[in-house]
Amino acid sequence: MTGSILSTQFFRLLYSKVIGILPLCILMTVWCVVSGTGFMQMPSVAFADDFIAESGAFEEFEADSTKESTSVDEFEEDSFEDPEFIEGFEEDAGEEESWELEDDWDDDFDEGEEGASPASTFTWRFESAFKNIIQTDRELHFEDAWKKNEISALFEFQYGSSDDYLFSVTGLYFFPTFINDTIGDDYVYSSSSKTYRNLRISSESSEVIFRELYYNWSREKFRVRVGNQIFGWGTADFINSTSYFNPSDFRELLFKDQDQVALGVPSVSSLFFFEKFTVETVFVPIHTATVFPETGNYWSVKMVEDSYPLIFGDANPMETNSKNFGYGARAASTWQGMDFSFSGYHGPDNEPVILPFGTVLIENQTVSVLVEPQYFIVDYFGFDCVFTYEDFVFQVEAAYSPNKSGFIKQDTSKPQDLTFPYDTRKTDYLAYSLGLNYFIPMQKLLPGHAGESLFTIEWFQAQHFDDDIQRPQITDFLTCRYQDAFFDDRVSISMTGIIETRNGGVILWPQIGYDFQNGFKAEFGYTAIDGHGEGDYEKDSIFYYYKDNDFITVNLRYAFP
Repeated sequence: MTGSILSTQFFRLLYSKVIGILPLCILMTVWCVVSGTGFMQMPSVAFADDFIAESGAFEEFEADSTKESTSVDEFEEDSFEDPEFIEGFEEDAGEEESWELEDDWDDDFDEGEEGASPASTFTWRFESAFKNIIQTDRELHFEDAWKKNEISALFEFQYGSSDDYLFSVTGLYFFPTFINDTIGDDYVYSSSSKTYRNLRISSESSEVIFRELYYNWSREKFRVRVGNQIFGWGTADFINSTSYFNPSDFRELLFKDQDQVALGVPSVSSLFFFEKFTVETVFVPIHTATVFPETGNYWSVKMVEDSYPLIFGDANPMETNSKNFGYGARAASTWQGMDFSFSGYHGPDNEPVILPFGTVLIENQTVSVLVEPQYFIVDYFGFDCVFTYEDFVFQVEAAYSPNKSGFIKQDTSKPQDLTFPYDTRKTDYLAYSLGLNYFIPMQKLLPGHAGESLFTIEWFQAQHFDDDIQRPQITDFLTCRYQDAFFDDRVSISMTGIIETRNGGVILWPQIGYDFQNGFKAEFGYTAIDGHGEGDYEKDSIFYYYKDNDFITVNLRYAFP
């Protein structure tokens, strides 16, 4: 008990020291951007290099060199090592013609310097997909087994120079109801048409997500971005404890594409480059809520305690005011081949408390339980590191909070004694991940094998220090994955297993894909879900509520260019 108290006091002391510098980091960011000090200015020689690269004189020289089939490297290597060339160059240096050339060059430079600007470029990528989810329950009619038929398009573009540019990743998703009006009955994006704070425009059968949409401004020692952003803090492959800012999209539990789980947030971020480390600061003035499946959706929890239907309330974000601002900072460096970082955060918790809020009486139905996601202000202090040893990559990530909120448990065996809504309380909280990646030397076993064979294993655990608080639903997860590619990377395979060790839940997820290497790719997968349950909320595995949701996925993708 004494050790637990001392460890708690240590974490609190460490937190108080680190979290106190976060406002200073944010103020430094604002000061640098507004004041335009010398620290933020780019040396003039860099601008001169940019202009010379675009000048007409250089273009003429480049064109002439191409006609003569003489590259710049050959010119430097051959000419400057020739003694006769050096002697002739020194003799010609004092002649009048050389000064005339220099005058012409200076005139061109001075004339174009006033209105010169870096050339803007436009790059883009487009990807379309047709995704199907087919439930494998044999008792279902074939038409009822199709749970999701989705057409999507992902458009990514960047416009501007290499330093100053506009970047966007936008996704369009819709159900082809024009083919069959029953498509989408088991899956809706949103119960009503609505535009969310992070530019997610959603309705029952269609959705547009501006996943990232920001302006980037870079100079030699810093970078500033303003707009919708995703922050990939942390080193874990599956569950990141230090991913404080971006809410998750849980409408398909854990089975959305990995690059589509995190949702962007309106924010201002700055990355400062120092000699031996970097510091990134983030300011989020507008809170964005996590997305959960609508009541009745294929991935929604239908019932708890095997007798109480669940109704999910709206996940309303916190009010927009100075008390609910989110801000954080992360310092990253490298030491003896190990990449590591320290981070801190203050603001709305992106993991809401799923709070039993009350009961609902529906005609001709049993009493239903209304649950609502509730958000609270939280402080975090985090650490992560990654290092390699031969063919192994080791990853560690952890986050501690002195004031994580949770609801107090009640005895559900006596429904008449339950009080709603459940009381909440703040407690110390710790979450961590331990991971290992092993690059299997498959070419030694299969001569000629060109694919990359990778085995990944990761352990994640989260816990409240107060035993009266309901334990986190996502905890004690052991995740394993093997992935490889064959036949010149045309055939890709993966096998993912997720084991909930506390209550005996298991997910097996094999996938296979074929890349036609012309932009078109087909992917097939099967997911088996099993979980132990006794009708007791305290003892049931979270996978128990999805034990009948085994499904097959068929994805067809086309990417251009």
